[in-house]
Amino acid sequence: MRQLVELLQGWDFRLCGLFLIDSQFMIDTSKFFSGTMSALSTMVNLEIPHINVMTKMDLLSAKDKQSVEKFLDPDTNALIGDLHTNNKKFEKLNQAIATLIDDYSLVKFTPLNYNVEETIEELLLNIDMTLQYDEDQEVRPPPDIDPDDDVDSGVAEG
Repeated sequence: MRQLVELLQGWDFRLCGLFLIDSQFMIDTSKFFSGTMSALSTMVNLEIPHINVMTKMDLLSAKDKQSVEKFLDPDTNALIGDLHTNNKKFEKLNQAIATLIDDYSLVKFTPLNYNVEETIEELLLNIDMTLQYDEDQEVRPPPDIDPDDDVDSGVAEG
């Protein structure tokens, strides 16, 4: 995959990675940490701008939608309290993962519900901003129209 990215960048394509994760998978805190680590791994391996998208928001129940909200822009210290482990070794591992996520502040999820047009527009705007779409374009002023020019208006004279 890295070779494909390098080839496309060599052809002057601007690339943006989209990491799609199922919102039904992200209801549980331990699964959230797993998905976040997968997203970080993808970001590091591809070395391109990256957007994390939580898909299938339309399939969640009202209760699940409320629980997923805390994962969109996560506070990992609060999430650590939700994890219940009996092993001190796992508590240290979970704390280390939470610290890694917080230190780099790289993981934020954009919700996508295909039934709600605003979520699609927000995702497209995020992609455009990430790619810096249209930023290199020169501003083109409208052409000056001189009233003295003999411009064909399309109306027959006569």
